[in-house]
Amino acid sequence: MILLLSLLLSSSPPPIVIKLGTVAPEGSPWQQLLRELNEDWSRRTSGRVTLRVYPGGVLGDETDLVKKLRIGQIHAVALSGSGMEHLEPAVTCLQLPLMFDTYEELDRARDLIAPEIERRLREKGFVVLNWSDAGWVRFFTKRPAFTPQDIQTMKLFTSAADEVTLKNYRAAGFKVVPLATTDMQTALSTGMIDAFDVPPLLALLNQWFPSAPHMLDINWAPVVGATIVTQKIWDKLAPEERDALAASARQLGVSYRARIRQLSEEAVGAMKQRGLTVNHADDRMRGLWRAQAEVAWSRLRDTTCPAPLFDQIKALRGQPLNARAP
Repeated sequence: MILLLSLLLSSSPPPIVIKLGTVAPEGSPWQQLLRELNEDWSRRTSGRVTLRVYPGGVLGDETDLVKKLRIGQIHAVALSGSGMEHLEPAVTCLQLPLMFDTYEELDRARDLIAPEIERRLREKGFVVLNWSDAGWVRFFTKRPAFTPQDIQTMKLFTSAADEVTLKNYRAAGFKVVPLATTDMQTALSTGMIDAFDVPPLLALLNQWFPSAPHMLDINWAPVVGATIVTQKIWDKLAPEERDALAASARQLGVSYRARIRQLSEEAVGAMKQRGLTVNHADDRMRGLWRAQAEVAWSRLRDTTCPAPLFDQIKALRGQPLNARAP
C-alpha cells in the first residue's frame, strides 16, 4: 500500500509557482487583474499552477524587473509599454504621440501589429499572455500650460526606465528630469520637477495631482502594457494547460481593458472635485502639439518603431474603423 501511494504521488505533476513582478500599485485594477488571473489559473489546474505576485514595485522599477526576468529571478512581469521596450522596442509603435485619436484606432493598430511584436518576443524567449493599457498620457503641471513651449519652460518628469521618451523629449527641447516613479512625490514637493505626464488614473491612485493641479486636455499618447512570461516556465506546463491558461489570460485582459479605460475617464472627474483644473487647448494650440508629434514620428520611425510597422499604422489614419488594413 505504501509503495502504491508513493508511485501515485510520484506520477502527479509537481506544482508550479510563477513569480510575477509589477510596479502596479496594490489595489489598482492592474493588480486586481493579476489576482483574478491567479484565482482562475489555480481553479483551472486544481491548484497546480499559481501566480505569486509582487506588486507596487517591491522588486524594483520596470528596468529592474526586466533584468530579473532575463536572469530567471522571476518568471513573469506585468509591464507598461516603457518597460516592454527593454524587451522589444517595436512596442513603441503603439505609443506614438498623437497617432491615435480614439481607443478604437489604438485597438485596430494593436490587432494589426501585435502578432509581429509577439513573434519577436517569442524569438527572445518570452510569451505575451495578454495586452492591457492604462489610458491616455496627459500633462500635469504646477502652473497652467497649453502649448509645448509652455511645458518646455518647466522641469518635466520622465521615467528613468523609459529611454525612448527621455531621448525624444530631450531632442524636442524639453527640460527632462529622469527619475524612478517612486520618487515622484518627493520630486514634486522639493521643486525638482514642475510637471509630469501620466494617465489620469495613475495621477489619482498615487495622489500626485495635488502637487501639480493643472491638467492639459490633450491625449498625448496611449500607454499600453502586457503580461509576459518566460518561455522556459511556460514550457513546463502541459499543452492543454497552456491553451487553457492562455485563453484565461486573454479573456481577462480584454475585460479589464474596458474597465480600466472607464476608470481612467472617471479619474478626471474625481480629481476635478478635489481641486484639479483642466486646461483646454484651442485649435491653434493643438496644431502646435501636432507639429511636435510629427517631428517625433520622424525620429522614432525605423529607430525604435520598425519602418514597416510604422507605415502600416500611419496608413490607417483617416480610414473608417471597419476598413481593412492596407
